[in-house]
Amino acid sequence: MEKIKVGVIGAGKIAERLHLPQYSACSNVSIIAICDIIKKKAEKLAKQYKIPKIYTDYKKMIKEADIDAVSICTPNYLHSPMTIFAAKNKKHILVEKPMALSIKEMKDMIKECKNNNVILMVEQTQRFDPAHEILKEIVDSGILGKIATIRGKLGHSGPEFWSDDSPWFFDKKKSGGGVSVDVGIHILDLIRFVLNDKEIESVCAKTANLIKKKIKLEDTINAVIKFKDGILGSFEASWSTSPYEVRVEVCGSHGKAIVQQANADPQRIRVWTIDPKNPYNTIKEHKYNIPEKSKHMSPCAHFINCIIKKQKSVIDGEQGMKSMAVILAALKSAKTGKFEKVFEKDG
Repeated sequence: MEKIKVGVIGAGKIAERLHLPQYSACSNVSIIAICDIIKKKAEKLAKQYKIPKIYTDYKKMIKEADIDAVSICTPNYLHSPMTIFAAKNKKHILVEKPMALSIKEMKDMIKECKNNNVILMVEQTQRFDPAHEILKEIVDSGILGKIATIRGKLGHSGPEFWSDDSPWFFDKKKSGGGVSVDVGIHILDLIRFVLNDKEIESVCAKTANLIKKKIKLEDTINAVIKFKDGILGSFEASWSTSPYEVRVEVCGSHGKAIVQQANADPQRIRVWTIDPKNPYNTIKEHKYNIPEKSKHMSPCAHFINCIIKKQKSVIDGEQGMKSMAVILAALKSAKTGKFEKVFEKDG
């Protein structure tokens, strides 16, 4: 069996909790190297996952470690330079969300990966939740009729309760923003995924710091989005929601579907349809089972399969950029107080 040799850049919580366990579960992967500027962190995970090579310099790892691919699990401001360096050295790349902090950076990443014929995938976990995959299939089936609106919400108590590497999340130069780029990108990308990555034309957003007064970034964002085909949507993201929850509701001419999950409540899908000629007396509920795992198994498994089969991922650089472009426009709207066009350029 062909095995893809992987190196992981960054030995923080996202590598420990997601990338390394998922790669370890893949029979077609060998984790060859791990890199972190704090050597002890890299050593700890190397021991746990039996990784033979340890580095403190990502460039040295990419050049010397004999790897085919990298996971970039570092603070957001490093995503672009690390991706570009890896691409120039012919490595396939799985980069954590958000893809990067500007349209220019993301375009440069995409260009470099295309020029060097390597895969660029953005790690957006919500696309790989089996309930969200079922929701997309429900929408695709047409059972809900013509889609009119979509709403999404995702919130938790903040990165400081999830990761011991959290200080950089609150440094705008390193993170690019507060909850909008940390959690907002998740729910916005999920909305786009459910609607087959439809193009979003404009966004109007309001941000606020409601709970975390010690930081200078937003802990809450609410936004309205206009799709190019006329669908209206909204999303909310929060670092002041406890317990954790994620919810998506899709409404169409023939019914609605809701997926909801929370730490305090089991995940569930609810779907109702109606006869539009007699909506009050024809309500029918449809039952769906949620699989235990994604049809792709996991984001890292999907990334590896895309490398082996030379196929496009469900969230490549182009789609990663389109989702982040909406967040950048939302942050601009929060300053101007107006609907802002979603441009694929800065400014």
